[in-house]
Amino acid sequence: MIDAASLTPLAESVDWAPVEEHLRMRLPSDYCELVDAGGAGVWFNDLSVYSPGDELKSHDLLESDGVFEDLLLAWEDDPEYRPADLPEDSCLIAWATTGHGETLFWRADADNTSGVYPIYVEDGDGVRWERFDLSTIDLLLGILHGDVTSQFFSDLFMDTSQVFRSQRRGDDQE
Repeated sequence: MIDAASLTPLAESVDWAPVEEHLRMRLPSDYCELVDAGGAGVWFNDLSVYSPGDELKSHDLLESDGVFEDLLLAWEDDPEYRPADLPEDSCLIAWATTGHGETLFWRADADNTSGVYPIYVEDGDGVRWERFDLSTIDLLLGILHGDVTSQFFSDLFMDTSQVFRSQRRGDDQE
């Protein structure tokens, strides 16, 4: 995936220990490798992968636990919108979003310290959910090769010919 996207590595790798401490979870190792390789940015002209400390607060991985707190509040009023297979002691950590409102989450269970998590995709309204038992990179590769489809990802917006565009300041964005 790193080669397919022609990623430019970060000048300095992210110190992942404080990020994991803040989120109270071990992050997927392939996600960390992807971000260190330069992969926080826009994939397929639509899917924005978060990074810790991103200048755009809505794409800051350190802020992603707030998205789950908002979902918990919404589920108090409308519990039927909670994913049916989400255990009570689990949390969802937002790690990417599309340009039209879908959010991608890792499901972190209280007893799971492996760094391997199912991926949940929420429609833009928080009403419908899809689950993928794939790693971060396997999901991106599956989208690239057409092996992974989602009822929420629109072919009108998701353009696999535009594999990756960095959003780091100073990077060429064309």
